[in-house]
Parts: sequence; structure tokens; C-alpha cells
Amino acid sequence: MKSLLLTIGIIVTIGFGGSFLIRLIRDSAFYISYFLGGVIGIIILIIGMFATGKRKS
Repeated sequence: MKSLLLTIGIIVTIGFGGSFLIRLIRDSAFYISYFLGGVIGIIILIIGMFATGKRKS
């Protein structure tokens, strides 16, 4: 579960956050949808880093 969240978080952050930064620098346009996608990706990354998997005892 932890590696799945990290993978999804990285993909979302690179996809949306990268597009946001490129468009912000190139066009000076602030697209809220790409910004929110990048923030959600970062939140998923943080949750993935602190998630604890349930282990069988």
C-alpha cells in the first residue's frame, strides 16, 4: 500500500505540477486546476511516506 501511494503521488505530482510550472514560466498563466493537481499529488506523497502497512503477526 505504501509503495502504491508513493507511485501514484509521484506520477500525479510530476504530471500536474510539471505542467503547472511550465505554463507558469512560459505563459505567465496561473491554472488553478494544474496547481490543485500538483498539491493533491504532494499530499498523496506525504500520506504514502507516513502510511504504515498492516503486518501479519
